[in-house]
Amino acid sequence: MKARHGIIVAAIATLGVNGLTGVAQAASGSYTCDGLLASGTYTNVSVPASCTVPDGADVTVTRNVTVAAGAMFDASTHSTLTVWGNVSAGPGAFVALGCTGAHPCDDGVPGEIGADTIHGNVTLDHVFDAAINGVTIDGNLTSAGGGPGVPADPFIPFSIKDDTVGGNISVSGLRASWFGVIRTTVGGNVTLSDIITGDPDGNEIVADTIGRNLVCHGLSPAPQLGDAVEGAPPGYGPSDVGGKAIGQCAELAR
Repeated sequence: MKARHGIIVAAIATLGVNGLTGVAQAASGSYTCDGLLASGTYTNVSVPASCTVPDGADVTVTRNVTVAAGAMFDASTHSTLTVWGNVSAGPGAFVALGCTGAHPCDDGVPGEIGADTIHGNVTLDHVFDAAINGVTIDGNLTSAGGGPGVPADPFIPFSIKDDTVGGNISVSGLRASWFGVIRTTVGGNVTLSDIITGDPDGNEIVADTIGRNLVCHGLSPAPQLGDAVEGAPPGYGPSDVGGKAIGQCAELAR
């Protein structure tokens, strides 16, 4: 199981975004975040370049957060983010939501599981990278294409850990240093396809609770428990699947 190593720094350098000192500004009923998104209630939040939810902030968005192509939205901080609509991100964007003991916040200090809540869907369209950890998503988590590429150096993981997803998780066409779905509760299906990682320990599918089916095709390396089970109690690792485990993940379910 891989922890993040300098992912924010690497993402910012790759995306070429900066200017983390601004505050949200209103425009035609929406807020454009250029810098820090301070505590408060917003209708819609658009991110054209770079937006960070700072430590200690309590942010509520009554509709949607929209991250533009090549932009960065970072809520991997000691903060609380509640979005009543959807979070969406375009090609080349970077999205970080939540942080946990297994995937620390930006400052390296573990965060609390469940601090961030998205009542709608999280939709990632060919993003550069994403870190979704300790987040409650009432709808679906969908990622199509994208990723930083398969070299493992610099190490930039695409992480889904310790989340609760009421709908489905679907990840396809990803090219990343590492990918994993670990200790996540999913009400619907988990469908993983055409995912290639540069780390031989990549594609870890571990200790999830899945209400319906777990479907895996075209993953390289093949999905595995990997080092996520090192030092763990006996029996830790395989996922509980309410429906069927199909394809490459057939051996990873109880």
